[in-house]
Amino acid sequence: MQVTENKKVLADDIYRQIKGQIMDQAFQPGKRLNIEALAVEMNVSPTPVRESLARLAAERLVTSEPFKGYSVNQPLNSHQVADLMHVRRLIELEAVRIAARRIMFPELMMLEENLSQERQHYGQSWAAGYQGFNQLDQKFHEGLIAAADNPYLLDAYQSLNIHVLLARFHPSFEDGDHTDTCDEHNAILQALKNHNAEAAALAIEAHLRNTEIRIFGFQNHLQTLNPTINKSLSETFQNH
Repeated sequence: MQVTENKKVLADDIYRQIKGQIMDQAFQPGKRLNIEALAVEMNVSPTPVRESLARLAAERLVTSEPFKGYSVNQPLNSHQVADLMHVRRLIELEAVRIAARRIMFPELMMLEENLSQERQHYGQSWAAGYQGFNQLDQKFHEGLIAAADNPYLLDAYQSLNIHVLLARFHPSFEDGDHTDTCDEHNAILQALKNHNAEAAALAIEAHLRNTEIRIFGFQNHLQTLNPTINKSLSETFQNH
């Protein structure tokens, strides 16, 4: 049993290390990830590296191609972000309308505690803090959807892998973005406390719209640093 647990701990640690290097762009988009080379570099057997890359492929951070192995995926381009946010609106607006009518005190307290932790948790580096904030943000949104008491809505939302995909823009995330996100979450929470379905829907719509604007801004900043990462933002505004 102890051996199995140790293997799991090791696999989780390797997974976090590789993911951190992808998120902080130490492993650039398009980079080939050789299992044997990574194993030597990390002083482990190829097995935990292989398992980690399989997990990252499920999160759509890497791609496996026959006879080529794994490579780091490109971040979402502007069209993909717009499409993802469109689906996100369809799920979250309906979920908060339902949640506002039926949410219970323990669920509200969980969301409030989560928001309190969000306000305290900020960091631009993935390893130094943004990972924690991203996880809290994901937990808040999943809590909203879970409060609608429809497991199919939650399954659909989780399958989009939104927070991992959008978190790749975190190098451009600033303290003002953190504050705005928390304030927008608070507006949603207050509407839910009042059991006001339309106010909750308006608050989540405003939050998702502002999130999309922030992401487009992050893309623009990353393009300045690396023009090959994404297509021009002008294409998105012309077509959406």
